[in-house]
Amino acid sequence: MIGRSSHQGPTGRVGESRAGVSLNGLLALVCGIGLLLVRDALVSTVPPTAQSGVRILLWLAVVVLLLVGVREVLGRGVRRAHRGAGRRPRRVRRAPREGLYYLGLMAALLVGSFLGGDNLLMLVVALMIGLWLLNASASDMLLWRCDVRRKVPDRVMAGEVLSVEVIVENRKRLVPSWLVLASDQIENDVEMLESRVLFARVPGGDCRSGYYRLRPGRRGRYRLGPIELSTRFPLGLVERGLVFNRPAEILVYPRLGRVSASWYQGQVETAGAVPRRARRGGGADDQLQRLREFRSGDNPRAVHWRTSARRGELMVREFDQHQHQHLDLVLDLWQPSRPTRSDRQRVELAVSLAATLCVETLRQSSGSRVALTVWGEGVSELSGLVGPTGVNELLDLLATVRPGPPTPESRPLPAPAAANLRGVLVTTRPVVAPEWVQAEGLSSRMLVHVDPDRLPSWFAIGET
Repeated sequence: MIGRSSHQGPTGRVGESRAGVSLNGLLALVCGIGLLLVRDALVSTVPPTAQSGVRILLWLAVVVLLLVGVREVLGRGVRRAHRGAGRRPRRVRRAPREGLYYLGLMAALLVGSFLGGDNLLMLVVALMIGLWLLNASASDMLLWRCDVRRKVPDRVMAGEVLSVEVIVENRKRLVPSWLVLASDQIENDVEMLESRVLFARVPGGDCRSGYYRLRPGRRGRYRLGPIELSTRFPLGLVERGLVFNRPAEILVYPRLGRVSASWYQGQVETAGAVPRRARRGGGADDQLQRLREFRSGDNPRAVHWRTSARRGELMVREFDQHQHQHLDLVLDLWQPSRPTRSDRQRVELAVSLAATLCVETLRQSSGSRVALTVWGEGVSELSGLVGPTGVNELLDLLATVRPGPPTPESRPLPAPAAANLRGVLVTTRPVVAPEWVQAEGLSSRMLVHVDPDRLPSWFAIGET
C-alpha cells in the first residue's frame, strides 16, 4: 500500500474538538434531557398494562445517558492531565464532515419534535443518536490493543525517493480491525507534510505492512512523528484515533553532481607528478585500473567495451594518475541578512558543489585525503578524512550546515595545510572580500564563485 502526502497536519481535520469538550458526552446529555422531558408522553402511547415497565426503562435510560454524558464532559480534562509522556497512546475523537451533516439533521428533527409536540419524531431522534453512539463504540473497539511502528532509513540523498514501511499490529485475538488509516507527520525547518497509508483489514493477532514514498527536496534533518491510527468504521459518522509517540529522524544529504575529466587533469597538474614506480609500490595496486562510469570529457580510448556491453552503460578505466589526490577546501556560505530565493539557491548549489568535489576525491582511492572548512553561522572543520570511509562523516556535516553573514575580518583565509593539498575556495559572495585579495590563502587556492546561471565547465548537476 502506497500512502500519499499532503501539507495538512493531523490536527487540521474537520470536526476535531480543540477545546477539549467531548461531543459524545454532549449528545448523551441532550438525549437524556430529551427523554426526561417527553417520558410521560411516551408512556401514554403504550397500553396501561405495560406503562409501568416502560416508565422504568425510560428512567433507566435517562440515568445512564446523563451519567455517561457527565463522565465524558467532566472527565476528559482529568484523563488528559494523567496522560504521561511515555509510550501510552493519546486518544483523539473527531466528527468528519458526514458526521456533522448527520448531527445537523438530528438537531433539526429534535427542534421539530419540541415545536410540534410529536413524540414519534423524538423517538426517531433517539434512534439516530443511538446509531451515533454505536459508531463511536465500534470505532473504539476496533482500535483497542492496536499498535504501530515504522521502518525508515537513517540517511538519504536529496532528490532520491525512499520508501517508509508502516507496520500496524492488532493484538486482539479474534476481532479484526477494519479500514485503519495510519497518518505519519513529517517536518523539517521549512515545511510540514502528512503521509497516509490505509489498511483495509488487520486480522486479530496479526500485523500488516504498508508503505508510503517520500522524496525530500532539501538537505537537512527530517523529523518523523507522531504517528496516528484512526478509523471511521462502520458508519463513517465518528472518527476515533490513537496518537503514538514514535519519533524518528532522517538525515538528508546534499544533492551530488558530476565532475568532468578536466577537473582531474587540472588537479594532477597542480599536485605534481608522482614517480610511477612510487605509485605502483603502494598498497592500493588493485585500484590503479578500477572501472567507473563514463563522464563527459573522458578519453574514448579508455572505454572498457566488454564491461560496457555487459552492464549496458559506458565504463572507463581509472588510470593511476587519478590516485592519491588530496584536497583542502574552504566553503564560504555567505548569505545576506534578508536572503532572496536566489540567495538560498546559491547556498544550496555551493554545498552541492563542495560535497561533490570532496566525495569524488575521497572515492578515488583509499589514500586520498580531504580537509574541509565551512564558514556559515559558525565555523566547522574536518581534517584527516581519508578514502571512502570519510564520506559519511563529510556528508553528515554538509547536510546540517547553515549560511550566515560573517565578516571577512574575523575569518582570515588560510593557505592549504600541506603542499600536496590542492586548495579550493567555494564562495557564495558576489565579489571576493577585499581582505582576501592580498592574502596568501587566496593566491594558493582555486577560486570558485557559485552562480546558478554560470556553473563551472567541469561541474554539472541535475535539476532540483
